[in-house]
Amino acid sequence: MKKLIIAILFCLAGTVTHAQNYPASFSGLLKGPTTIATASTDSTKVTISGVKGSVNFKYDITKNSGTVAGTIVLKGRISHSTLGTSAEQWATINSYTLTDATATNSVTLTGNNYTDYLILTTITGTSNTTHRKYLKY
Repeated sequence: MKKLIIAILFCLAGTVTHAQNYPASFSGLLKGPTTIATASTDSTKVTISGVKGSVNFKYDITKNSGTVAGTIVLKGRISHSTLGTSAEQWATINSYTLTDATATNSVTLTGNNYTDYLILTTITGTSNTTHRKYLKY
C-alpha cells in the first residue's frame, strides 16, 4: 500500500511541475513616432519568446503631406541561433498596402509561431508620413 501511495505522489508531483509557464503580457508602443519621407524604408525587429495565446501588431499611419503609397510587410522567422544560417530566411506573414490617407491597420496572430518578427515599411509615394507601431501579447 505504501508503494502505491508513493507512486501516486510522484505522478502528482510530475504533473504539477510540468505546467506550462506563460510569461507576462506586454502592451505598448514598439516604435515611433517615426517620420518617413519620400521613397524611404524603415524596419523594426522584435524578438518574442515564450508561449503566447495571441500576438497583435498595430500600425498607425498619419499623412503629413504628399501622396502616400507603399507597403507595410510583417515577416517572421524562427530564431537563427537554434537552427543555424539556414533559418535566416524570413516568411511573409502579412502585407498592408498604404493608401493616400491617414490609416490604422492591425494584424492578430493566433499563438507565437516565430521568435523573431520584422516590420518593413516601404514608402514609394511622394509623401511625408508619421508611423507608430504597437505590440500586444
